[in-house]
Amino acid sequence: MANQPRDFPYTTHLDVYYRQLELIDVAALAAACTHRWYNQTLCRVNDSVVRLGVVQGEYHWHKHDAEDEFFYVVTASS
Repeated sequence: MANQPRDFPYTTHLDVYYRQLELIDVAALAAACTHRWYNQTLCRVNDSVVRLGVVQGEYHWHKHDAEDEFFYVVTASS
C-alpha cells in the first residue's frame, strides 16, 4: 500500500530528551536538524509527551485514533 511510513525517510526518536522544567531552545534544535523529516520527543507533561517535528515539504496524511494530539507549528524561511 502506498504512503506507508516505510515509504518516507523519517527519523523518529521516542526517547524523552529533556527533564521536567529544563529549558528547551526549540529554534536551536530545529536549526541544527539535518533531516528532512525529523521527530524528537522533548519532554513529558503529565500523561502526554511534547515532540519537536521538523518537516520540509509535504508530510503524508495520517491519524492516531487512540490519542489526542496538539500541534504547535512554527514556520521558518529557508
